[in-house]
Amino acid sequence: MQADTTSKTSSTLDESLASGEPPQVFLENERSDVSLENKGQRCKAKPQQVSLENKRSDVSLEKSCCKQTELESKKLDSTPPSPRATLGAKIFFACAFAIALGLIVWLYYAFLYTMIIAALLCIATYWIKEFFYTKLKSNLLASGLSVLVLLALFIIPLYFVIHRGALGLLGVDWKQAEVWFVQIKELIRSALHYLPFIQAQDVLANFSFSSIAGFVSRLSTIVGKSSVGFVVDACFIVLFLSVFFYYGGAWYGYFCKLLPARDEQINLIALDVSGVLRVVFFSTILNVCLQGFAFGVLVSIFGLDGVLLGVLYGLCSLIPIVGGALVWLPVGLILYVQGEIVQAVVLVLYSVVFIGFIIDNIVKPFLIRIVNRKLLDKPLNINEFVIFFAIFAGLSACGFWGIIIGPAITAFFIVMVRIYERDFASV
Repeated sequence: MQADTTSKTSSTLDESLASGEPPQVFLENERSDVSLENKGQRCKAKPQQVSLENKRSDVSLEKSCCKQTELESKKLDSTPPSPRATLGAKIFFACAFAIALGLIVWLYYAFLYTMIIAALLCIATYWIKEFFYTKLKSNLLASGLSVLVLLALFIIPLYFVIHRGALGLLGVDWKQAEVWFVQIKELIRSALHYLPFIQAQDVLANFSFSSIAGFVSRLSTIVGKSSVGFVVDACFIVLFLSVFFYYGGAWYGYFCKLLPARDEQINLIALDVSGVLRVVFFSTILNVCLQGFAFGVLVSIFGLDGVLLGVLYGLCSLIPIVGGALVWLPVGLILYVQGEIVQAVVLVLYSVVFIGFIIDNIVKPFLIRIVNRKLLDKPLNINEFVIFFAIFAGLSACGFWGIIIGPAITAFFIVMVRIYERDFASV
């Protein structure tokens, strides 16, 4: 059978070759190849058609987006300009804001000084509130306890001095006091004998016990009026301090958003000013304790009430100019009229030289350095002598509260110079 089929195919091939036509087998193979090629071209054409359709869709999307943007731009062009963008509106707002600021300063001018003091005290002691807040998780309780702690630092020693002083006055023998007065008068007369250019009679003409009593009464009236004013100011300071403790964190964040400065610059100013005020706060407390302790030890050796006089000397050391002289001068006179001349001279020299000069002027800068390096989390890059002289400048310019005003202004100036040097000065 296979031989027959092969003979048939060979005969058909011979006939097709003899007639000059292509064999049928070749024609079928060519047709199959052509069909395969057509299928391949169709398969290739399909992705091309898909890509063309995608391109057309992309073009249509781009056209629609362009039309939308053109419409939006036309709408924006057709709307009137916002009044915030005009120069006239800015000038008007600046003038209105300046007027409002001037009026608010005029309205609260009577409380402006106490507000500044309370704000600086809040900055200096805000770490107390943070300590209580981490323990209690209550802003109200933390603020209240912080104010109570600060009040205790001043009220407890003051109450102790007033109480012990009142008890001491009740036990005074006024007849003996009159004898002491006569002795003091003779002491002054003998001292003026060595000063011939001063007439002793003119000085001692009105120097009598009754005149001294009248002077003391007038002085007590003046001190009483000033004390009332001081107490009123202290009450307002406590009130504002409570408000600043409670709302201080929120106000700080709000003003940081309003100020046209970077957060880094604002934080640098806040850290340096608060750090300087904290250094002044701690160093002042240490200085008061050290002076009071030094004076109390000496007078206790002389047989006097060392606790009362030491606390009183420490509190008086906060008073500008006179300071501890309000304590050591009367105590020295009392020792002298009692016949303890050596003790009186030692007390005066000890108070003037050791306490008033060495502790207050030489030891205090080192206390500032110790507080800066040991008690602060991040020590300040400000020399302790700069802070020391800033305290003196503040006391001479602003009185008692210059203790914190002077260093605050100095620290603010220094940090502003550093910001200018770092961010704005041309290198």
